[in-house]
Amino acid sequence: MEYSALDCAGFCRDCGREHVLPSAPAVPHALELMGQLERHGHIGLGIKTEDSRLFLDYLYGPARGQMFGVLLYADKAGKQGVLKAFSGQYNGIWEVPGWVPPILEPAEFARTIERDEPRIKDLTRRMQGLGVDDPSRLAMLAQRRELSRNLMDRIFGLYRLTNFHGRARALADVFMGTSMPTGTGECCAPKLLHHAALHGLTPLGLAEFFVGRENRSATRRHGQFFAPCAEKCRPILGFLLCGLSAKTHGR
Repeated sequence: MEYSALDCAGFCRDCGREHVLPSAPAVPHALELMGQLERHGHIGLGIKTEDSRLFLDYLYGPARGQMFGVLLYADKAGKQGVLKAFSGQYNGIWEVPGWVPPILEPAEFARTIERDEPRIKDLTRRMQGLGVDDPSRLAMLAQRRELSRNLMDRIFGLYRLTNFHGRARALADVFMGTSMPTGTGECCAPKLLHHAALHGLTPLGLAEFFVGRENRSATRRHGQFFAPCAEKCRPILGFLLCGLSAKTHGR
């Protein structure tokens, strides 16, 4: 199947097919959102806000930028609209009015990490200053790895994805790969597609772009468009897009 390098695509093991959602129809709306962000200087679009955490300055400092995405859709009446999302949390905030919410429940996430995250940070602090081969450091390193692995498994368990057949699956049952990277399920494309499927919306296009300071690896630059990432998104996009072709052919 041929598609643009920027398109949203993935293989679905359920149907054995590659599914593709084009980027081109959403690009004008992404450019419009990019302009709005630059004019307002914060992501609290359409609301009065004095919350400094929402300002774009955050993206030009240590955060080193963030991905944003838009999804052009048609509702059941055929009326078109646009959804917008930011990847992960924005400056420690999961939910901002006007933006698609995360797939997981933030309150459940907070309860999940409240016990082990402080322990992991404490081990990291205690390891500082110890030699690489120090037995105490090696023991704490092993303990931290085990805590981190168990915590990540529980976090992944908070994600349940829905596709356009109306099927809901746990993230671990959907991921096409051997191990899930940290942050799987938090990118723009999965958030947008999951939200559209839950609300009976038919995606027509999806585009993602980067805002802020260039990342450390120099692979992301302000204003550039990118396809959903190969590491975290493509392994779950096939499932999320499954059923969409049936909806669009039936329109």
